Amino acid sequence: MSSRADEGSFNLADFERLEERIERLISDGIVAARSHAIVHLILTNKFYCQPFEIHEAMTDGPNDSGIDAVYIDRRGDEPAVHLFQSKVFESERKARNPFPASSLEKVYRFFQILKNRKADLKKLVNPQLEQKVLEIRHEIDRHFPTFKVWLVSNGTSCLPHEMQPLRRALSSQEDVEIEEFHLWEVVEFCLNSHSARTNHTFFARDTGVIEAGTSELRSVVGYISAKQLYDLIKDLRDERKVDYSVFNLNVRGFLGLDNAVNREIFRSATARENIHFSSFNNGITIVGSTVRVNRTISDRPKIGIKRMSIVNGAQTCHAIFEAMKDYYPKFDAFEHLSVLFRIFETDNPELISSIAISTNSQNRIMPRDLRANDESQVRLEGALLERGIRYRRKRSFSLEADEDMGGMRSIDALKAGQIILSFLHQDPARAKRDSDSIFSEFYGKVFGDVDVDKLVDGIDWFELIEKRRQYIEDEVRIRGSHRAENTFVTYGVFHILMMCGIINGNAQGDEREAVIDEAIDLIANLLLDEGYPAYYSFFRDTKIAEKLRNSANEPKLI
Repeated sequence: MSSRADEGSFNLADFERLEERIERLISDGIVAARSHAIVHLILTNKFYCQPFEIHEAMTDGPNDSGIDAVYIDRRGDEPAVHLFQSKVFESERKARNPFPASSLEKVYRFFQILKNRKADLKKLVNPQLEQKVLEIRHEIDRHFPTFKVWLVSNGTSCLPHEMQPLRRALSSQEDVEIEEFHLWEVVEFCLNSHSARTNHTFFARDTGVIEAGTSELRSVVGYISAKQLYDLIKDLRDERKVDYSVFNLNVRGFLGLDNAVNREIFRSATARENIHFSSFNNGITIVGSTVRVNRTISDRPKIGIKRMSIVNGAQTCHAIFEAMKDYYPKFDAFEHLSVLFRIFETDNPELISSIAISTNSQNRIMPRDLRANDESQVRLEGALLERGIRYRRKRSFSLEADEDMGGMRSIDALKAGQIILSFLHQDPARAKRDSDSIFSEFYGKVFGDVDVDKLVDGIDWFELIEKRRQYIEDEVRIRGSHRAENTFVTYGVFHILMMCGIINGNAQGDEREAVIDEAIDLIANLLLDEGYPAYYSFFRDTKIAEKLRNSANEPKLI
């Protein structure tokens, strides 16, 4: 059983388990290089990045200034720049050693490069990092970004005294933090497993409960103590872990303690006055196929629920759980903390979906979340499954390992929407810049009447373009930044997809590679004409997409 005492130590079983996941990521072609694996897992599970965002984040390679990835989180009031230095050890012996401090001084040099606007970036950093420097400077000019340096690995922490030089060097920067995330944290956060209970019971607070409703939708309302809530969602195999199966019908997963609202929930739960917690929190909403209330055995009503799912309140549950597990097993500090609960007895999928959507307001709900159980999404899932493609309707921060796909192709709902927008509707800028609109104002246009065969065709094109992107990124790593061509492809996948559809979307076999070549050449020419602006802004400009469409439609001289 893993515990917080294990954090600084090396666990061979954890190393082997993580190694299996890394090998699987490589064999499935999800990561292009072993060195990307840890960052990929963290960006996927902690920051919930989409695959194209992860590709854009990677800067690992020659001249990377010790920065293997850069992710800019723009979801808060001010942007947060996350800089990753990663080590993926290949042997248990090397992983047991502390995180190497030899590359830490490069991080400080990166900040010096970032500040020096007169520096010739092409001579100092690789193309991927050059683009990220331009992106960060863009944010600095317009906002007040914070910075966090992540030291991540499949091994153990850096020795404190070896960290001191970097901390001293960055001490003048009030907006820079350093955080370590190693074997214990990666396994705990990214590979966590869960149990699955069919029946759940808990005791409500002695204030009692209120029962109401009809036979179609009966409800029970009351308060649950923090200890009872902890027991309700804990993994029976490891009581310091969450049983994620209880959130299976939630429209989204836990968004992490880096989320501002969730940090506030955490602070409220750990505050001395947490007796008032329920006054400042919306509580949790639960559905179950059968709900029973027993008032005879105790002053506290006993609640029994079959096929339970917490459809709203994942953020509250996780934040409280994270706070309490630091005190495990002594929870005296949370004795007076209560959470409002609402339970609905129904097994009607439409009612469950409506309840999940209407009650989710504690945190900002992404439009995609609200559409996850939509009829058109379920229908598309079935249609793609018939064609050998698994369709992922929900976004989630699930910490469990991906299920074995048995070699089946898969496509995420957001990526499918981006492919439809780019390939069928020729709007790649919106696909990149305003992906929320895919599930809001453009939802009917994108998913209302999907031609599934054309979508599959678009997926085929997309996968070919992704292979080209991987090839170019490999060229940068192997041959060096100055010998690799068309490094913009990492940012321009959806624009290339649009261009392929315009040039000859019906091409088959080897003809498709020639079409991709032509699309890339047209984009390269426009980049030259535009004076090589930052890729980030270039590919989010709607006027650029229009110019590309016009160039693809121009008659060719014979």
